[in-house]
Amino acid sequence: MVNFRTHRPSYKTKKSVDNPVDQWKVFENTHEAIIDEDTFTRVQELRKNKRRPTRTGKSNMFSGIVRCADCGEKLYYCTSKSFETRQDHFVCSTSRKKGKEACDTHFIRAVVLEEGVLQHMRLVISCVACYEDVFREALGARRSAEAKKELAAKRKALQKAEARLTELDRLFKRIYEDMVNGRLSEARFQMLSDDYDQEQADLRMKIDQLTKEIAEQEDQSGNVERFIQQVKKYLYIDKLTPTILNDMVNAVYVHAPDKSSGRRVQEIEISYNCIGILPANLLYNVQNAKTA
Repeated sequence: MVNFRTHRPSYKTKKSVDNPVDQWKVFENTHEAIIDEDTFTRVQELRKNKRRPTRTGKSNMFSGIVRCADCGEKLYYCTSKSFETRQDHFVCSTSRKKGKEACDTHFIRAVVLEEGVLQHMRLVISCVACYEDVFREALGARRSAEAKKELAAKRKALQKAEARLTELDRLFKRIYEDMVNGRLSEARFQMLSDDYDQEQADLRMKIDQLTKEIAEQEDQSGNVERFIQQVKKYLYIDKLTPTILNDMVNAVYVHAPDKSSGRRVQEIEISYNCIGILPANLLYNVQNAKTA
């Protein structure tokens, strides 16, 4: 629920004026959710990808998702009524607008892109289905039991550090009162004060580090688990569909072709939802680690 989107400059006018977004007040969980939060967030991301309509009426599921690996801009979907399916292609929008000097022409046929992404997705799905624990560990996550144990230890250490920080505040106040009342010399007070200050500074650094590590571990473990659950929905895919692509892939980056070997070789990188781009040798290492 969002309040304070508008206001009236004066009671004399009935016209409402929009407020800046940072002045809105958002109250979450006031209504029962129609869809889960992850789906909602993903839909908002997809809505940002404007798809340029073609005169032919044809569209492609990679529009708005495929990008240039060098300049980061989107690749245009190019088609024509006279084109066969194999002739539809994508080309870098920067090279089309600003010329090859700004960015080399990144060209890739739509059927080649679809086949390449499908094959990589099948490989990822196979690794998750057959070597789930190894895949999870390769991404730096821990097994569920290990993750809970490690997080519990860090939370306990964090709680202990925060309790000690509060105790030091009380001790500092006590020795200050002892000094004022003459029960503690000024030199002794200064020595204890310096020790407490140093310990508090160390504790604050430790608390910040533990808080950061706990948040990162929770996010990482959660993201990996969400991705694994997504993969399990598509254990057997014969054909790539917009639903599968949008559910699993955030972006596809197309590199410039390499013709140095006499053949046209082109690299593409797939950024998956939740986990991003997988290292090139990760899937190979996962398979070899399981068979070793």
